[in-house]
Amino acid sequence: MLHPLAEFVRLCRKNGLRVSTAEMLDLVRAAELIGADDPEILRAALQAVLVKRRVDEEPFNELFDLYFFRRADFRARAESEGAPPLVEALLKEGLTEEQIEHLIAMLADEASRMQPLARMGLGLRRGQVEALIRLSGIRVDFDRLVNPLQIGFFTQHLLEALNFRGAGDELRALGGRLAGKIGAEQADKVMRAAQANLERVRSSVRGYVSDEFERRNLNYVEQVRKQILSQKPFGAMSEAELLRLRGEVTRLARKLRQMASLRRKVERRGRLDTRRTLRRALATGGVPFVIKHRRRRVEKPRLIVLCDISDSVRHVSRFMLQFAFTLQELFSQVRSFVFVSDLGECTDLFKKYELQRAVDLAYAGGVVNVYANSNFGRAFKMFADRYLDVVTKKTTVIVIGDARNNYNPPEAGALADIKGRAKRVLWLNPEPPISWAFGDSAMRDYEPYCDKVEVVNNLASLSNVVDELVL
Repeated sequence: MLHPLAEFVRLCRKNGLRVSTAEMLDLVRAAELIGADDPEILRAALQAVLVKRRVDEEPFNELFDLYFFRRADFRARAESEGAPPLVEALLKEGLTEEQIEHLIAMLADEASRMQPLARMGLGLRRGQVEALIRLSGIRVDFDRLVNPLQIGFFTQHLLEALNFRGAGDELRALGGRLAGKIGAEQADKVMRAAQANLERVRSSVRGYVSDEFERRNLNYVEQVRKQILSQKPFGAMSEAELLRLRGEVTRLARKLRQMASLRRKVERRGRLDTRRTLRRALATGGVPFVIKHRRRRVEKPRLIVLCDISDSVRHVSRFMLQFAFTLQELFSQVRSFVFVSDLGECTDLFKKYELQRAVDLAYAGGVVNVYANSNFGRAFKMFADRYLDVVTKKTTVIVIGDARNNYNPPEAGALADIKGRAKRVLWLNPEPPISWAFGDSAMRDYEPYCDKVEVVNNLASLSNVVDELVL
């Protein structure tokens, strides 16, 4: 009895169970007292001595079943759990139940000396990948699994930790030993079944990693959709994406109103008034000390939008007009102008019609001729001649357009006059800076008279404009 117990303890240690010399002696003493007549009593005694952690229960039970293999236990387990994968494969190969049972008895002794992955690949019993990973004592930091493209990497990492290649080598070595015992033909059948089952284990490991990703990134698809939508240029969007984008633009405007409202609440108290604070303290000798602030009237800023609605920037300017329309509750006065070559005001159009109808009318030629060639210089000159007096130090002027002037005079002096009267001038250009010095672009002529030039061609860049408008 001593030799099989010592061999069993060696196998337990090989599979991660901690067994000291003193516990080995306790094990031998317990086996002597109870004997080996009743396998379940022997199992309970060995488990009481060897299993000290919950994670040790599963490897102990698996090793006990393999090492102390009994045909009656095999039949009962097959009836309750279903046939093991190896048994199913051998039945398809045409082996009889007696042949299979003889093979299982032989393989159980071999399997008890294998690493966990090789045992699972052999397919003597049904197992789960989660149990295999626990049995192997592997810990994987799945917190870093944030992208589906990482599933393959984590799968490979897990297979390497499980020693997948070593498991294949063990099974091939087992095939060589079996060939000398049961013949090459039957050994080949066993090995084909084992190799196929090992590949299924590989697929199960990938499925396990994929499930972990889904559990940890439930909203990944929605997050990626929003990210793509925010980075995708307006001109490349489908009609369905443009509809979704309208809601996002409204949300940005609502956020801007909330930010401005919060800032007004903070600023309402004003700065510390040292003179009034000290004078109030003289009357009471400084007890109590009452702090006084300079009160100041917080006024809503004014906004003027000059929007190019030529074909080249139609997608950008449509959403910026919608953005300006939504901001009317934030600013005390919003005046919107559209231009191609001529300049026209669409403020009344926005007041009279709902948003989409007003924007559609503006693009249909309800304000200016939309079929003319772009002429920024002419539009700026018309605005300076007719509306310069409405620009004050409380006015933010937003120019929306690509500055493609068709080689007409830029009339940068008119924009300089606007800047001289306004609080700030923001230019929103859908083209990147590298394009501003080429072709008919006059952006370099206008840039010195702008407080800020932002590239706005998608939702993400439009979000940046929100920060610029909080005054």
